Amino acid sequence: MSAAGSGAAKAWPGRSVLTGFLLILTIPLGLAGCAGTVRCPTPTSQLDHARQETVRRREELEKAEAEEGAWDARKEAAAERVRAIQARLDSLASERHH
Repeated sequence: MSAAGSGAAKAWPGRSVLTGFLLILTIPLGLAGCAGTVRCPTPTSQLDHARQETVRRREELEKAEAEEGAWDARKEAAAERVRAIQARLDSLASERHH
């Protein structure tokens, strides 16, 4: 069996140094937590609140759009009545002048 295939290769002295070096690099990242370079996940309660607020605002928007549509329909119906009344008045005025 070769030295590369034996346990001697796993006991390479540089490996423990490399492992120690990597630990030294990663421990500050773990200790830094949210203040470090890694963003903290948004708390579930904050996400739930934002989701509820979004749903509420969408419902308000849909309601406002429906009300706006109803007002537009009323406005158009009133304008149509005004046009019809004006047409009758114009017709009456035309008959009186002839």
